[in-house]
Amino acid sequence: MKKKLTVSFIALLFMVATMPFQAQAAEFTDMNGHWAKKEIQYLYDRNIIGGYPDGTFKPNEPITRAQASAMLIKALKIPLIENPKVVFKDVSKKSSYYKILATVNEKGILRGDHGVMRPSENTSRAQMAAILRRSFNIPFDSQPTFVDVVPAHWAYADINGIAKQRIAGGSEGKYMPSQSVTRAQFSAFLTRALDDSMKIGRYHSYVSQKGKTVEQNGFSYSMNNGLVKKELKTGKSEKILNQQDFEAADGVWVSYMENWFDVIVYNDEVFIPYLRAIGQASELPMEYGVIRTKTERFTGPKDSMIMSSFSGETMRNVFIWNDRIYYTNEATKRDYYRTPNIPKDSKLTLYSVAMDGSDRKKVRDFDARILFYEDPSEPSFIPNENQNNASVLFNHSMMYFFNKTGIYQYSLLDQKTSKLSSIQGKHMSVTDTQLIVTGQDRKKYVFKK
Repeated sequence: MKKKLTVSFIALLFMVATMPFQAQAAEFTDMNGHWAKKEIQYLYDRNIIGGYPDGTFKPNEPITRAQASAMLIKALKIPLIENPKVVFKDVSKKSSYYKILATVNEKGILRGDHGVMRPSENTSRAQMAAILRRSFNIPFDSQPTFVDVVPAHWAYADINGIAKQRIAGGSEGKYMPSQSVTRAQFSAFLTRALDDSMKIGRYHSYVSQKGKTVEQNGFSYSMNNGLVKKELKTGKSEKILNQQDFEAADGVWVSYMENWFDVIVYNDEVFIPYLRAIGQASELPMEYGVIRTKTERFTGPKDSMIMSSFSGETMRNVFIWNDRIYYTNEATKRDYYRTPNIPKDSKLTLYSVAMDGSDRKKVRDFDARILFYEDPSEPSFIPNENQNNASVLFNHSMMYFFNKTGIYQYSLLDQKTSKLSSIQGKHMSVTDTQLIVTGQDRKKYVFKK
């Protein structure tokens, strides 16, 4: 009897949380100055959410799967299934939430596992993203957005989808997908999904994409005798930068845009690491730098796109993460006038700078092989070195590297290093779920990310 009363009381609290009471949202005793007050008022005025009998809203309380379902039914004005046949192992047909859960289950908005609906379970921020994306038919999106949501995460495309639509944001580049969503947060996200005028001001990604070709927002960016922007739907291409746009330097060979260069796309900007040498036949670059331009054709002075405060003799492996530019430098300076005697291993230092090249911070030292990609199809005029070490690879929030002792990964999130293998590496590549290492023995080794 006591157990039945407890279950009934919990069900009553669920209903209270989603049914409006007479108190206006502006009068909730715990909402003065709250960041989501406007969004909560929006839902309250439309009878989608309510407060508690004691005059509070409890904005920081987690919202359950049952409560979220009830809010969505009201917000989307979905009629309840009158005679549902579905049977849930943990929801009685007498429950006030049974028809609600049966309806969202039928619509594919929220489903249980093997007949278990878990109505009283707190809704995670990842689950909330998936629920809202399904409810409002928001497209999946593969562009990385948050530093703590990797492509292998089950809700990766859901979270990116609602972020791209300016429904959800994070904090300091993080989304915190496993945390329980609060009543205030869910109210804000639901309001933004319902009303475009309530959305976040602009979308912002905190993870760059780097490669020979980068796709983002329906366009691809690559090098082909300049920086080429291609519309994926129509195939129409536009050259937004040319090698000839930049002035030559007396006595120095500068290679700003070769076809084999990587591009780095970060929000509405493209970064191109370039190199310069004493002459075209030089065996060692004298300096590396970065071009920074918009994803649209720039009509101003081209030299203004060169980051004058951001260059170095061994500045390589550039990557942009959480609004900072990361790169490595060799710890030992070498003479660029002579053919380099490159050791098998050398100490590299990982640095980060602000987006304008200022505020340099040392992140860590690590040993890595000083070797470069050997691809005879790449017409590099610098045969021994280029902008990226074969032994260092950034991907989302991880830096992979190898040296004579094995393969390692370093997390930019928690600053921890772990060893993956003792094999001797020669080349690395990644997919959404795997790190693929080519060893010195020419065999391929696959590691789950």
